[in-house]
Amino acid sequence: MTKRAAFAQLSSCWGCDQSLVDLHLKLLDVLPELEIVYWPAVVDYKLKDLENLPDRSIHFGFVEGSCRTREDEHLLRTMRAKSKVLVAWGSCSCYGGVQGLANQWTLKELLERKFLKAETITDGRIPDENVPGFKEDIRPNPDVVPFDVLLPGCPPTSDNTAEALSALLAGQPFDLPEKTVCDQCPKVREEKHIKVVHRTHEGKVDPERCLLDQGYLCLGFATIGMCGAQCPSVNTPCKGCFGPPPGIKDHGAKIISALGAIAEMSPEELKEAFPDPLGSFYFTDYAASYLSRLVGHTKEEEQ
Repeated sequence: MTKRAAFAQLSSCWGCDQSLVDLHLKLLDVLPELEIVYWPAVVDYKLKDLENLPDRSIHFGFVEGSCRTREDEHLLRTMRAKSKVLVAWGSCSCYGGVQGLANQWTLKELLERKFLKAETITDGRIPDENVPGFKEDIRPNPDVVPFDVLLPGCPPTSDNTAEALSALLAGQPFDLPEKTVCDQCPKVREEKHIKVVHRTHEGKVDPERCLLDQGYLCLGFATIGMCGAQCPSVNTPCKGCFGPPPGIKDHGAKIISALGAIAEMSPEELKEAFPDPLGSFYFTDYAASYLSRLVGHTKEEEQ
């Protein structure tokens, strides 16, 4: 018996959909068992097609992207109502994504910067017709509606999505691993005594040694190991896009705590090394952090 599946896109780059399409011939292992009833990224479905489905008639609903607009939130709540099992598909859905970094500013500041003050603006105006209303901030989708499965990644690898689909079709749980990217990385690690932090374009990387040992901000030690250490394996530091392993409540706080223990540098040197600390330590999950919530409460009090 085939299972009904739906794939919804909120505000995002749609990379999660691309990772599924990138399965290529491996799609033949799962597509015969699925009846896709909603997937606007591939087929010309309309929102009304989803709204007209009976509640809980979708076996597996995959939601990628974050709720930047009220339209996004409506689509998310509709997917929750229609789906028996709802999957947060990708780090935008699980944690708020890169766009969650915008929570550092008010909506008014963001709109003015984008449409009125940017250096390329010549006839500035904030559009107000035929556009969905913006939300004041971004919250992780699991803070908006309950989810049954989390599948992080920016995007999840094609194999990650295939494994999740296969587990769901088999009626088995899909559990996130406890291991980190460091556990998957082939580079040799040493006792860490970081005396200087390099930008990724600086110096010459020793391809055999741990990047963090060499002073490059590689976040594999605090990031869930689901990608196969793709970036460190080609001498590119992990940015932490898959988020933390299970049990870690605040990804960036874990990173900062660990760096404090191994960086033999003064506070002034560390500050100079990280001109954008939130972008460095919360690449895809600032919206899920304690700091973002505190900033949100402060904005509400000021208003």
